[in-house]
Amino acid sequence: MLLSASLLKKTCFVLFVLVLLSVPFFIRSDYLLTVLIAALYGAYICVCWNLAAGYTGLFSLGHQAFLGLGAYTSTILYVKYKITPWMGMFVGGMIAAVFASFITFICYRYRVKGMFFAVATLAFGFLLQALFMTWDYVNASTGIWLTLQNKPADFFFMARTPYYWIISTMLIISLLITYFIERSRLGYYMVAIREDEDVAESLGVNSSQCKVIVMTLSAFLTALGGTFYAQFYLYISPACVLSIEPLISMQVGALVGGSGTLFGPVIGWAFFSFLGEFLRGLPLGGTAVGVISRIIWGLSLLIVIIFLPTGMIGLGRKLISLLAFRHQKIATQEIGSETSYSPFSKMKTGRGKR
Repeated sequence: MLLSASLLKKTCFVLFVLVLLSVPFFIRSDYLLTVLIAALYGAYICVCWNLAAGYTGLFSLGHQAFLGLGAYTSTILYVKYKITPWMGMFVGGMIAAVFASFITFICYRYRVKGMFFAVATLAFGFLLQALFMTWDYVNASTGIWLTLQNKPADFFFMARTPYYWIISTMLIISLLITYFIERSRLGYYMVAIREDEDVAESLGVNSSQCKVIVMTLSAFLTALGGTFYAQFYLYISPACVLSIEPLISMQVGALVGGSGTLFGPVIGWAFFSFLGEFLRGLPLGGTAVGVISRIIWGLSLLIVIIFLPTGMIGLGRKLISLLAFRHQKIATQEIGSETSYSPFSKMKTGRGKR
């Protein structure tokens, strides 16, 4: 008997959490843990972007700005004022949330939506990057280096395992937030706005309020990811956290995996993460690996846009539906065959002959 969609989603979530919790007990290699941490971080920021773009249709091209605000805020507060990044990450999240709510409200106020909203957010990201590239207070384009040390109170660890637990917790929390929003009234409003904003407003949905709430929450979570990036990689610069690269990662993972779904961004980014590791293991140069990776990214997007608009999740649903149809067809044939050989059919045949 096939599971219902809701039960299947809950089962997958529980299994996913159990796998995450068990990984450090079986993997002792620092290299493999580093690969997993990078993959979980990528999946996390994909989930954050998907919350706004996938569910509400707010196709933001400026999420790298929120990532950079979180990274720079916590780092500056620690380097210059000795405020622990555990506190600085939430300060950065609130700053990113304020910017996101302001941009979204202004865009709604002047009826800027769709492609023009995407361009507006992209312009904000470029402006912020240009500012930080020339601002001496944040070391301009040179960036900021952090010192490797063992100070858990300041978000520094010598081992990889604590970073794994932190990013795993962040990913689980982001998935839980997405899950509960998806099943709430706000979630239904978000989907209605994504499908047809004018019809949603005519039915009484406050689209401006929904957009501001979702974009604010998405920016806040993305900024927390920026702090994790700074503390894990120990270096930030406008070219790292404010460029178009993080944005492309968010979009590719969410779109290929399945935007507007709970596990789509996780599946999509996991695919590209382990594909990248596989390519790095081949006897190719570093430049060749980068070029091949970009080619695969582009081809994957083309395939998704043309043939699989619902991504890998949609493909999986189609396969499950096909299996369910075959299962139902086989069961119907078995019931039909049993009925054709029942004694009642023979009795009817006998009466007909008489």
